Amino acid sequence: MRGTKSYLGLVLGVCVVITAILYTGYVKSYLDEGVQTTFFFKQYPTLQMEFHDPFASEGDDVPIDQLRRADRAAFADYCKYRFGVVGNSTQSLDKCKKGIPAYL
Repeated sequence: MRGTKSYLGLVLGVCVVITAILYTGYVKSYLDEGVQTTFFFKQYPTLQMEFHDPFASEGDDVPIDQLRRADRAAFADYCKYRFGVVGNSTQSLDKCKKGIPAYL
């Protein structure tokens, strides 16, 4: 009987950890004084936990049309999982960019 309770507790614990991984993400912002990590709840489940926001720094604000292809794709993923904005169009990504909280 005791072994069954331990087994069920272990299974429950594993389920909680997997659920936390599927629905929790983070993004790093780079400021003068160092790196700040911001956690968020994902809108869709995914195993990816770290996301990239090219606007999460004190650098120049680059228009979305001028982002490199890799940065634009990473930003689209971030927008999808953090804000639920699906799509890679400039209008969708601009909408997402306006919804990003101030990191500074």
